[in-house]
Amino acid sequence: MSALTALRTPDHDAHSVLIALRTLTPLYTGGVGQHGDQIHPSGLLGGLRKFSCLLAAAIGDGEFEHTVWGTPTDAKKHHAKQVALRIDPSGLNKIRPVAAANGCINWPRPDGKPRSGWYYNVAQDGVLRLTLTRRGISDPQHWQLLLLALRIQIRYATLGSRDQWGLGVLATDELPAVEPLQPCQTAPLSDRPGLHRALFVEIRFSRSLPSDWLVRLKEGLRWREKLRGSFRNEGEKDLRHYLFGKLGQYGSAINISALYPYGGKGCALRIWGVIPHTTSLRFADQRNQIVQKLRQAIEEGPNAVWPGERHVVWQDGAAHQTDLATWINQLAGVVA
Repeated sequence: MSALTALRTPDHDAHSVLIALRTLTPLYTGGVGQHGDQIHPSGLLGGLRKFSCLLAAAIGDGEFEHTVWGTPTDAKKHHAKQVALRIDPSGLNKIRPVAAANGCINWPRPDGKPRSGWYYNVAQDGVLRLTLTRRGISDPQHWQLLLLALRIQIRYATLGSRDQWGLGVLATDELPAVEPLQPCQTAPLSDRPGLHRALFVEIRFSRSLPSDWLVRLKEGLRWREKLRGSFRNEGEKDLRHYLFGKLGQYGSAINISALYPYGGKGCALRIWGVIPHTTSLRFADQRNQIVQKLRQAIEEGPNAVWPGERHVVWQDGAAHQTDLATWINQLAGVVA
């Protein structure tokens, strides 16, 4: 047997999981000039890190991030991340979701002010295979947390970039096996964002899914406009930018997908976010009011209402503070 034949790959590793993800809305992970013509593992790993750390913070695990995702090189005892990711993008196809020459979606603002619009370049559609490998994680619980977070992210959130503009909803026929989370013995970390501050909303429509990506994306953007416009009262400018992003200052706390297939005949879109979403925990004392305002806006819907009946499914971590483990297991789909 030659050395190459005997070489072990992540597929042979008992501590690896292989997941075949299919895109429900296009996948985008950035790139040179934000062109998006290929999948960048770093863009996916960054999202997995962020989401798994949200879960760890919710159960009070302050060691998870440094142990699993590494420490800065200037730390006294630094080490690299203990997770490896390999991708197989051969099942993906490059698409231009917006066929216009400049890739822009736009329409007049309700207040008549000018708007630059939303720009889309190349994205990916099809099946992406991921192999996630446990390299040096000594605590089995940390590996379980990582897999729990991945299951929740796939089922309720998004992967990649520009998920605030509709991209990155993926699905799989087989989620990685994982043990249910046991009841939490420690309180959530109070100095950082966590899943206990998250909300997940799915809006399900009885009408069939449009075939045109432009229509699917535009519907999600109209819901984004509706929610963002709910925070235009006097004194809410800073809060609005904090929740929905401001270039060079904040990323978006609220992510809103494009339409995707649901239930065989209908379609849906998802809204999810963490409030507050930065380590400074801004506006934490206003979270209840913010969520109430979001909920009212979601119940109302945008002015250009999508035809047909709709049903809103709402999940808010704040309602499960006394039994976070059960809620997390339900989100991950490991208990009924």
